[in-house]
Amino acid sequence: MSMRYLLLVILLLNSFCCLYCQPAVPPDSNFSSCLQKANSLLDEAFLFMQKNYYRKNEVQWDSLQQAARQRLNSSGNCNETYDVISWCFRELNEVHSFIMPPSKAAIYTNDATKLAQPVALSALVGEIKAGMVDEGIAYLSVPWVSTTDSLLCIRVADSLQQLIARLDAGRPRGWIIDLRKNTGGNCWPMLAGIGPLLGEGVCGYFISSREKIPISYGDGAARQGKHVRCQASTGYTLQSGKRPIIVLTGKKTVSSGEIVALAFKGREDVYFYGEPTAGYTTANASYTLSDNSMLVLSVCREADRNGVICTGSIVPDESFSAPNSGSHDPALAGAIMWLASQPTGSLKLAAPAVN
Repeated sequence: MSMRYLLLVILLLNSFCCLYCQPAVPPDSNFSSCLQKANSLLDEAFLFMQKNYYRKNEVQWDSLQQAARQRLNSSGNCNETYDVISWCFRELNEVHSFIMPPSKAAIYTNDATKLAQPVALSALVGEIKAGMVDEGIAYLSVPWVSTTDSLLCIRVADSLQQLIARLDAGRPRGWIIDLRKNTGGNCWPMLAGIGPLLGEGVCGYFISSREKIPISYGDGAARQGKHVRCQASTGYTLQSGKRPIIVLTGKKTVSSGEIVALAFKGREDVYFYGEPTAGYTTANASYTLSDNSMLVLSVCREADRNGVICTGSIVPDESFSAPNSGSHDPALAGAIMWLASQPTGSLKLAAPAVN
């Protein structure tokens, strides 16, 4: 073997040794920092959950938090925090609480500083429909409101009150309030807008183990306890007098839509037609986390104006299945038929018969 060839072999062997004998590469410091932030965010969420969740005394928090940390750390993904928080709610069999990522939270608050472009109104507020239907009956749908933007909330409340005033001018013999497409969001502009039909005073309660906070309407304002949550520009007062009201509910009457339904529950001459509601009848509060995500957490139960706590779905007085196809709407048709049969101006009415 030539000296040159021998030297080449030695060099190659040394290079292989260097490859296998290098010290271990230290962990990616960026990933470690990212995972630490993810754990801190998880801890933030748990602080709010342990303090405010309405069933907090039923939860083994230490074991749940330990399992959540293990799940996050073993995922190898810093972006799994939201999924882990959602997993925690599934473990608690909690269907109404959730985590809203920063991008969606910015849309919900309509925060222009965090949005690349303005959000379309149709993405924040559902469609409102209003008009006089057969036999001089007023019809009004109350929309979902997926924003806390105060100006938009006032705009929604004003729109509903203006439509009520316009319909009221026709001196309707009764009212149909349609909540079947109200999938929830922010209840306060809904309550402030529909207030003239709710009437002045307490229309419900938020109930926790420590307190019972009234929900009320008066002078155009929807209030939580003493705090005004949404104020219509002007508070309209019905001119046609008290009339019977039928509230239409369905499977898509959810969360804040159910709060509006409960606000009518127990009021004289109000009846419910349609299908049972979704059953999300706990009240949520929102908490902004350090990364601008939003934890939406069920913090108490809801009750009607008589203090009767609602558990699960709101069941109508008379059930109608949703139409399978075509334009026929049996619940609306039944509501119109019953209201049309009532004497104009009647205040003491018999409840509609239940099939």
